[in-house]
Amino acid sequence: MNKKQLIQLMALIALLSALNPELSTLHAQGNAFTYQGRLTDAGNPANGAYDFRFRLFDALTNGSFSGGNNFLDAVGVSNGLFTVTHAFGPAALNGNVRWLEIGVRTSGGPDYLCLVPRQAITATPYAITAANVNADGQPDLSKEPL
Repeated sequence: MNKKQLIQLMALIALLSALNPELSTLHAQGNAFTYQGRLTDAGNPANGAYDFRFRLFDALTNGSFSGGNNFLDAVGVSNGLFTVTHAFGPAALNGNVRWLEIGVRTSGGPDYLCLVPRQAITATPYAITAANVNADGQPDLSKEPL
């Protein structure tokens, strides 16, 4: 293929991409985000399986419940460290301030103990909303979630 043919092929690909929005829009992310934490049990790094309950609120203390319960059972905790992934949905992470409340119990235990303080949800989980904002810069929840 000579240089002229290569340029023509590249121009054709660019034109087809511009005409087909599905080809020109990349949806590589969903609304899930990763949380890494450290858990202690009686002052020592926890080890074993623990059940976690994650909930979203609009304030550090009190406030309104802003998202569904996210239950993760039998999460492995090693030397106090754990990693989990959350997907509360686009309505819960709509650009407003959110705080993550974490409840924990030994796997299969009776009650969740809420850890304090709640953890602020920072900019990274909100970065996925950038493609779904209206002309005023506000989240447009009528668009299909990424």
